[in-house]
Amino acid sequence: MRAAYQKECIVTLVAFAVCALLTHIFPMYFLFPSLMDYTIFGFPSHYFLAIFFGWVALMPLYWIYIQVSEAIDREIAEGSLAAAEEREAAEAAPRPTAAD
Repeated sequence: MRAAYQKECIVTLVAFAVCALLTHIFPMYFLFPSLMDYTIFGFPSHYFLAIFFGWVALMPLYWIYIQVSEAIDREIAEGSLAAAEEREAAEAAPRPTAAD
């Protein structure tokens, strides 16, 4: 079950890194200053690109993250249930006494 927790941590850190990279696109305007001169659908390109990457492009990635995270959570829950059942079985089993 410890491996499942480690998987969940890794998946969460990767999702955070992807979100941070796609939503913090400000350095792109220093690399390509000509983007400031264009408009997209009437919006200045730097506004539109921030909205697009921050919302539209991340939605499929969030969906994938939710699916993977739910699968890991189910794995953790199943492992917890199995561990609880093993504890109950161990507690219910008769223990040898000194008289036996």
